[in-house]
Amino acid sequence: MRPDPSSPVQWTAALLIGAAAILLLYNTLPVALAYPRAGTTALVLFSLFAVPFLVMRRRLADHLVLPGAGLAIGLAWGATVAVMTSLFGSRALHGLFATAWGPAWAERWAPVLAAPLVEEVVKTAGVVLVVAIFWGRLHGVLDGIVLGAFCGVGFQIVEGYAFAMSNTVLNRAGDVVEPVVAVFIVRGVLAGLWSHAIFTAIAGAGIAYAATRRTARSAWTAAGATAAVIVLHAVWNSPLLRDGLGLGSLGVLGGIMLKGLPAVLIVWWLVRWARRNEAPAVRVTDA
Repeated sequence: MRPDPSSPVQWTAALLIGAAAILLLYNTLPVALAYPRAGTTALVLFSLFAVPFLVMRRRLADHLVLPGAGLAIGLAWGATVAVMTSLFGSRALHGLFATAWGPAWAERWAPVLAAPLVEEVVKTAGVVLVVAIFWGRLHGVLDGIVLGAFCGVGFQIVEGYAFAMSNTVLNRAGDVVEPVVAVFIVRGVLAGLWSHAIFTAIAGAGIAYAATRRTARSAWTAAGATAAVIVLHAVWNSPLLRDGLGLGSLGVLGGIMLKGLPAVLIVWWLVRWARRNEAPAVRVTDA
């Protein structure tokens, strides 16, 4: 059964994604046109984030039912609505923190508190929206993991691109690729694995578990998964182990892994659990 194209949920998703895409282009296109070489390099490099999750989808194909259109909507939501909502929402919370506890406190703690709360909630909202559009089309937890990963990777690509272009402008060296590559090494090579795609995959697992079980307990599981992701993201953004305990580059790398690896291990465990406990999918041809 195909989703009803006249569904209010679909129209809502289309309008939100369209409006956010226009706003995103308004904010990024001038810099992209001014620095075409850097912009193209940034887009290509950060789009590589999608490759591991495309491979994941192929390897888990026997357990997946959600159509590619659902993943495309999740990707678009993460790249547009989630990015723009997080940009303005995080700024708003930063301002509230500065008013309540002072600018210095806000500068230190807003990335730890505001960014994870706003970003994870709005990305998870995209997962919920796709599940609502394709209601009854999820087979199990693996559908939610892959959907969440696609929503998160859309956010990750645009966020990485934005950081790279910002670094290019601040570098004041013209249309060169070195500042882009530097940002990609930090945000892609060192931090890319345990970032938005992994976080939202965990939340997506909880949402799919609730959508396929439809019990009060499963609803609490979904809420708990979202809360856990917010905590994991907050720990990742925190100053904890940022200096590597004074042990130099290896210490910093170890700190990154200690903060990021738990989220990766959770997704690995969830995939193993779902493959053991959920039967391969039986596809029904759309009518």
